[in-house]
Amino acid sequence: MHVMEGYDAVPVPVLDSTIGNTDILARITLTFPQTLSLSYLEDSWYALVRAWPILAARIRTTPATPSGISYCIPQPRTLETLEARSRISSKPLDQHIALVKASDRSIASYHPIVGKAVSNSLSRTEIVLGDAPNRALQDQMTCQNACRTWKQLLKADQAFVTAQATSYSDSTTVTIAFSHALGDAFAIKSIFQGWQHSLNSNVPAPLEDLGKDPYLDYLPPHGKNAVDKDGRPLSLPLGWKKFGFFKKLRLVSNLLWDITVKRPEKCIKQFYIYIPDEMVQQLLAEARSDLEQFYNNNVTEAGVEMQPSLPPSVSTFNVLFAWLLQNIHAANSNPKKRSTVLTIVNAKHRPPAGRDTQDYPKHQLWGGAFGLPLKPLSCKDYASLPLGQVALHIRESIQEQVDPVNIQANIVTLLKHSLWRKPSGKLIFFAEPDDYWSGCTEWRSVKFGSIDFAAAAFAETNKEKAEQEAIRPVAIGAHMEIPMTQRNRWAIFGDAGKGVWLSGGMTRKEARHKDGFGRYAFVH
Repeated sequence: MHVMEGYDAVPVPVLDSTIGNTDILARITLTFPQTLSLSYLEDSWYALVRAWPILAARIRTTPATPSGISYCIPQPRTLETLEARSRISSKPLDQHIALVKASDRSIASYHPIVGKAVSNSLSRTEIVLGDAPNRALQDQMTCQNACRTWKQLLKADQAFVTAQATSYSDSTTVTIAFSHALGDAFAIKSIFQGWQHSLNSNVPAPLEDLGKDPYLDYLPPHGKNAVDKDGRPLSLPLGWKKFGFFKKLRLVSNLLWDITVKRPEKCIKQFYIYIPDEMVQQLLAEARSDLEQFYNNNVTEAGVEMQPSLPPSVSTFNVLFAWLLQNIHAANSNPKKRSTVLTIVNAKHRPPAGRDTQDYPKHQLWGGAFGLPLKPLSCKDYASLPLGQVALHIRESIQEQVDPVNIQANIVTLLKHSLWRKPSGKLIFFAEPDDYWSGCTEWRSVKFGSIDFAAAAFAETNKEKAEQEAIRPVAIGAHMEIPMTQRNRWAIFGDAGKGVWLSGGMTRKEARHKDGFGRYAFVH
């Protein structure tokens, strides 16, 4: 295996090297409501990288490894050279952390809805929407030093994880840009946490178990967990289908019609949604009321002997996701059309058959997230069923999907058909060709809003004050570079400030639909 001089090669874990991960270059941004010291952020970033040099790794092809790609991690002397170059170079791709001073403008001039969060002027009782910044400006203000494509990343002398801090007159944004081959949102949270510790002069210990592949045993054809407990091939996971030629043709034809005629790609924009805590509680109360009514109706119909012991319960995620799906589907022009929704689960917390969480690497810089389809409903049902019933549908669909054997089948299927080094060429899809489909990832459980960068806002002589006053994000944002359309892709970013942040891609017409998102205020 060829290794870059001055670097040590560590194979990328096989699940992280599936096409669904290598295709995505993501950027996650936290907005802090104060002007932070860029020099403190810079020095603490480099201190973290010296402790975790994988953050400065390049990704290169290594055909002899199971995944076909490796992290090329700089050795100490190489890392020292890279840091010195990064600190003085004016070329973005030479910079591991980019520092931008925009103190002549407020963040509201860049991202109005986030500006209202910084000024504490978002409503506590109303849900609001807002545009994402212009993409070119967004790249300039959050990730000007990051690679834009996977192909570029495999050749460029730039790390697959980069950072940028941008200071405004009233706030600071801190962004980590990364290839999804790094892992999932929990991986990024661990980097932000490490950075926080570094700011507080508590540089994290070196990573343990680096290079341990949690799913290598699931790699077909020879992995011991690539078959069921009786040694037989696993079936496709629930909801997934292998398309033949004609189904594939119909799917591509329908997608092209949507992209080029019905909703041209140039019309798809990213929007942000803010749901204040008070409204979250109202939505939860509405869902509980719906389920109590649903329970009472079932009791009446079934009789005393058949009644369940308690009304069904749903989580905050179930309710937020249900609210999102109601509003997305309200704008669909064909209410009879079947809709299949993809959600994300994480095998870090729901291990597959044959694996226990204690067998996983001790560090978090690896991924366990992948998509699972909910049971299909019509667009009309998603738009018109009571909130609690949609939330219950989500909960029950996920419960069925997270059986350990089905999680195993998902991982094996991904490794069999979509490994970057050798995809099978088969199309395994989660919806029928004529379905309306969408997807949503959930980061609320990651808790990005708990990150505290107070130590970057105060002089070294005033550390006591820094320890007393937390400075946490008031907004969470993200965008990504992918080779496919960004329509119908959503994320529940989680809690920051005094509410929950969401974002996704749709047309402006969909964002203003009178029965959906158009019912809410829009921040300009």
